[in-house]
Amino acid sequence: MKKLGLKKVAVMAAAAFTVLGVATSVSADTQSDLDAVKAKIAETEKKVSEGQVALSKLESQEAKTSQEIATLKKNIAARSEQLADQARAAQLNDAGSMLEFVANSDSVTEAVSRTVTVATVVRANNQTLADQKADKEKLAQKQTELQAAAEKQKEQNKELAQARADLAVQKTDLEAKKASEDEAKAKAEAAKKAAEEAAKQVAAAKSTDDAEKAANQAEAAAASVSSSSNNANNNNNSNNQAASQTTNQASSQAASTSAAPAASSVNSSSVLAMADSLTKMHIPYVWGGSSLSGFDCSGLTQYVYGHFGKSLARTAAAQAAQTTRIPVSQAQPGDLLFWGEGGGVYHVAIYVGGGSYIHAPTEGQFVKYGSISGWAPSFAGRL
Repeated sequence: MKKLGLKKVAVMAAAAFTVLGVATSVSADTQSDLDAVKAKIAETEKKVSEGQVALSKLESQEAKTSQEIATLKKNIAARSEQLADQARAAQLNDAGSMLEFVANSDSVTEAVSRTVTVATVVRANNQTLADQKADKEKLAQKQTELQAAAEKQKEQNKELAQARADLAVQKTDLEAKKASEDEAKAKAEAAKKAAEEAAKQVAAAKSTDDAEKAANQAEAAAASVSSSSNNANNNNNSNNQAASQTTNQASSQAASTSAAPAASSVNSSSVLAMADSLTKMHIPYVWGGSSLSGFDCSGLTQYVYGHFGKSLARTAAAQAAQTTRIPVSQAQPGDLLFWGEGGGVYHVAIYVGGGSYIHAPTEGQFVKYGSISGWAPSFAGRL
């Protein structure tokens, strides 16, 4: 019987060590992925900064070019006026008057002098026209080059901003996965310690009954902790499942004391991570906008939630109709906040917790944080 008890403990200890090894390996892989994403974020942030500097330089060059354009226009006007003055001074307005001007000379000497004058005026006229043409071509080339460079830089900045937002979501998901794996590792270590302690108890038992009893207790304890570890590892297969279970537990606890609404159907941590990244991109408010070029309030919420499989309507009032209405005091991070009542709902924001929210405010402003104490919503809505 004593040998049987020791055998059971050995089996459970081996199972605990196996679970611990798997948890440690998975956690190491996730940490490696997380480190890689963080490195990409740092690299992207550097490129975003460089892109903003490059765009600032282009804008500075544009201002300088505008000054050069003004100078070129003044030169063209001055040359045109100079040509007109010369023509008036010589009383030369067309080819006929030029011939008449030479033919009316009183002497050969005067005719030669007038011929030289005509040649000078014609040469000056041709040079002025050539200079004006060159200046206009130079102006057109500068404008074309500047516009092309600015558009290219804006497109690059837009792509970098999207990459930064995507990486922020990946980072949030990996951090949630790592936290779950760390919990599984801790439980596996607890199972290992329980098995080791049980082995000591069996080895120290002096009677067959004591050894069998200790072995049975060790089997039950190790099996319980090992089962918890396996469940935690299984949860790592889907971050959304882990987030959903956590939310359901919180909802069940709340239901024991009050009739709180169901938890949100979206991953609030991912939603908040993307919304926060958008506040750092200086995205302007644009009426009817729903892209990184510009958002209005409902366009922002539609864009963010759409990335996580939640399709929202295009107006604040229609989005309010898609939610379960709750008091602002019961709002949780990831819920929506609304201003106005019924069909008169005119603004929507994403609640981030702590009395703060993220929204696209109004003309002349960017996507940013706001405070309930500064502008209180009428009610909240849960998806």
